[in-house]
Amino acid sequence: MTREARKATRGAIVAIVLLVVSVLVWRVATWRPLPVVAADLPDSFVRVSGVAHVHTTHSDGSGQVADVEAAAAAVGLDFVIVTDHNSLAAKPSEGYGRTGVLTVVGTEISNRGGHLLAVGLPQLTYRFSGDARDSLRDLAELGSVSFAAHPESGREDLRWQDWDLPGSWGVEILNGDSQRRAAGWAGGLAALARYPLNSDYALLRLLRRPAALDRWDGLLSRRHATGITGADAHGTLRRTVSAALPFPTYEAVFRIAQNYVLLERPFTGNVTQDTAALVAALTRGRLYVGIGALAPADRFFFLAERAGEQWTMGDEVPAAGPLRLRAGGALPATARLTLLRDGVVVTAGERVIDQRVDEPGVYRVEAHLDGWDVPWIVSNPIYVLTQTDRARRRAAAALPGPVVVGATAELERFDTSSRFTAVSDPSTTLDPRFIDPGTGPDGSSAARIAFQLGVPTADHPSPFASLGSYEPRDLSGRNGLVFSVRSDVPYRFWVQVRDLNPTEPEGANTWQASVRSSTEWRNVTVPFERLRNVIDDADGTLDLAETQAILFLVDTGAVPPGTDGTIWIDDLRVY
Repeated sequence: MTREARKATRGAIVAIVLLVVSVLVWRVATWRPLPVVAADLPDSFVRVSGVAHVHTTHSDGSGQVADVEAAAAAVGLDFVIVTDHNSLAAKPSEGYGRTGVLTVVGTEISNRGGHLLAVGLPQLTYRFSGDARDSLRDLAELGSVSFAAHPESGREDLRWQDWDLPGSWGVEILNGDSQRRAAGWAGGLAALARYPLNSDYALLRLLRRPAALDRWDGLLSRRHATGITGADAHGTLRRTVSAALPFPTYEAVFRIAQNYVLLERPFTGNVTQDTAALVAALTRGRLYVGIGALAPADRFFFLAERAGEQWTMGDEVPAAGPLRLRAGGALPATARLTLLRDGVVVTAGERVIDQRVDEPGVYRVEAHLDGWDVPWIVSNPIYVLTQTDRARRRAAAALPGPVVVGATAELERFDTSSRFTAVSDPSTTLDPRFIDPGTGPDGSSAARIAFQLGVPTADHPSPFASLGSYEPRDLSGRNGLVFSVRSDVPYRFWVQVRDLNPTEPEGANTWQASVRSSTEWRNVTVPFERLRNVIDDADGTLDLAETQAILFLVDTGAVPPGTDGTIWIDDLRVY
């Protein structure tokens, strides 16, 4: 081949490559969501759209609450749920602000079995303990709703592990951060290349059918569980250096997937009423998940009908004869709907489901679009149940009741004298006169931890206040501690048992469990099997024959620094 021919060949190859690249760039840049075919809705619900699981500068997000609200308003959302890690610091920003978007402040609670998103909380006077059962009990008392966060995360420390946990918690059936992580470095580079051309298309191409849908179906076979999508938005991609890439922004993430909540009436502008209505709908499961960036998803319905009665997502329907299930709405012309019962396909159809069913079960709908693996819409279920099913599912959703014990033996009555002592670090104020006459549940004396917790500093990094007995005891053959407690406001504090271990710096291992107090006296039972070593990766078991100390302790892992409060304890016993 002559030099001129080789040059011409190279030129032709370059031209072909440039043409292919230009076509690909043009396809990405000009891609738009699919249009929908208009349709009337056969129900009277008001649909409000919003995103959940958003982080701000109060934890590991890059933007302030005002930035989140502005992004939500730009996308046209009705609500946004901020859930900073183990923090309710954004609470003062809760409400409508200047944007008209309802901002609800919850939190993402770190537990040993995974993270829980919690929505509908007041400002708290204590911290969650890190035990998921404790968290669910607290949330139940607070009237809050919770969801297992990023259940399919590629990071083991983030992945939800506690699938057998009792309670009525729901699931993030789609999590934006997990989907981005699952794409790997190749998918991430492709998204970065596409992002300046079309951020929606770049992020959509990262999405795959969530494996969490199968885990959700397994959970739904046992009890009700609301499914939501979690944006898991942080604002920017942070790197190890001080700079950050504006990828993906809050606004870009918010445009991808939304929760469409069905309400009886529109938002009124009253923050308290509207938040309560939103939390009630989330708790009930009156919502569906839609990938709004693929096609407008705000006019979908899924209904059950019988003899003039009508039910929708999240509702229970008595299994009392044939039932008509309908799904549809304003959908793209090529949308395909699938009806599932207990996770198994019942029927499928183009744009419409209209199916008679006779069997009880958990029915839900998915909508799919050609060329996309991720479902465009996932409904929450309609539960068609027999009375036996209903009772079984309610039992599965219930939290275990308090431990009931038989005979007990007295350890400490906290009368005029005591084998306990009050101890704190130098930064904490603690009243050493802890015997408080006439304050016990029966009018006798009680022990009092009257404290003002210090603020951590370099010299005093771990403020604490405690009431402890450092007398060796043989508690072998015993199952746990029993005592009475109340406080000026609700707190969480630690019950600790220390056993002999000469290899430790203080000659003992520390085992602990968290206890929640209230303003009324309550009896508390702490089984020894609930105690966990404060060193997470420590081996071994509590040696009750070599018990060295029993303590009641308040620290910054239980309440915020600077907390000024009082906890009363009485009638410590062992069973």
